[in-house]
Amino acid sequence: KTHWEAYEQGAKKGGHKASRSSWRIARDVYIADTTEQAREEALNGTLARDWHGYVHPVLKKYNYLKIVKLDPDMSDDDVTAEYMVDNIWVVGSPDDVAAKLRKLHQDVGGFGSVLAMHHEWEPRDKWLKSMTLLVNEVIPALSDLK
Repeated sequence: KTHWEAYEQGAKKGGHKASRSSWRIARDVYIADTTEQAREEALNGTLARDWHGYVHPVLKKYNYLKIVKLDPDMSDDDVTAEYMVDNIWVVGSPDDVAAKLRKLHQDVGGFGSVLAMHHEWEPRDKWLKSMTLLVNEVIPALSDLK
């Protein structure tokens, strides 16, 4: 929610009017046939690898873990890959991912686009399937969002 405030401020400072329809939110998105499969592949694959090997260490070093904490009082030690898959990353079956994106849209007051973050996905075929499910099943299920 605070990202919208910064976006709106920046637009105003630049002499523009902020528009939710042009606001983009970036999220790690991973979809598999079932939520259980997606969760297992996220926690034992590319998302967890990049979380442990890059993102978490950088956020911790610069005291930015707060940007992913739903509760500002939670311990940095509790910001784990499991926490991320349950609260921040958008991981699940096509139906669950559509529901999570719909809830995110509602929680922040609307947005124009979600940018699915890209990683060096291995195995690549799982990433391609995830993106195919996003295009063919999730996006059509959200076509009513404005």
